[in-house]
Amino acid sequence: MAKKIKKLHLVYFSPSGLSEKIVKKIASSIKDIPVETHDLLSVESRKKDYNFDSGDLVIFGTMTAGLILMQLDKIFACLNANDTPFIGVITYGNGYYGIALNEMLSRAEKQGFKVAALGAFIARHSISPELGDGRPDAEDEKIMLDFGKRAYEKVLSGDLNLHTMPKTNWSSAEAGNQIIAYREEHPDEPYMLPPSYKLKIISDACIKCKTCVRHCPVDAIDIENKKFDLDKCIGCFACVNRCPKHAIKSTSEEMNDIMIKFSGAFMSRLEPEIFIIN
Repeated sequence: MAKKIKKLHLVYFSPSGLSEKIVKKIASSIKDIPVETHDLLSVESRKKDYNFDSGDLVIFGTMTAGLILMQLDKIFACLNANDTPFIGVITYGNGYYGIALNEMLSRAEKQGFKVAALGAFIARHSISPELGDGRPDAEDEKIMLDFGKRAYEKVLSGDLNLHTMPKTNWSSAEAGNQIIAYREEHPDEPYMLPPSYKLKIISDACIKCKTCVRHCPVDAIDIENKKFDLDKCIGCFACVNRCPKHAIKSTSEEMNDIMIKFSGAFMSRLEPEIFIIN
């Protein structure tokens, strides 16, 4: 049975801004319906309730770490759906996305969404920018536009089911597979990085523009005293790659060592993966 969509909602949790960019590019392939955006980055934004019905279409995007390092129910808890068609998107830094799509599917269904399509897209890595450098690029954008067009046509046809389920995307790095295995065995528990992995310093290059503060999703930065609340910090490193003066750097020996090995393992170009019909 054909379906009519009254409004398109773009919902994203995007500390680095790349998930937001990808969601908006996908949405640009959908024409002639009103569009409303919902940015869930701030703590205050996630305290609101967002209600959707069966005449809405939601495109939701987040970075993979948003599904690994945070309890996703804290993001999805503010989204209330009533058989609302859902297109889900995750971004990852040319490495692996683990169970991110599986978890997005599960959480969305619990909130009343009908998941019609899922996609995993490559973006510049938050900690090691040489990974996925320049991504998404023109070729990625072609795939995004085709993905959005096909997913929307599927929704309009009345088909709101996935016919091919996403599988766990394993890593070629041992440390990555340890995290993925933990998340598979404990789907309701996030893998929280130890505080020592999140150590950072703010140098004298800081001009206190507060760009880092505005883009921290958990209010973990005290810019006046140049300190971080490592218990709140989720390790998204948006503060590092958003700083216009490059004044924030990781000082964690453990994290820096992991990222050196990570960078060596994932230099080959990966391509987006989509799940629509087959």
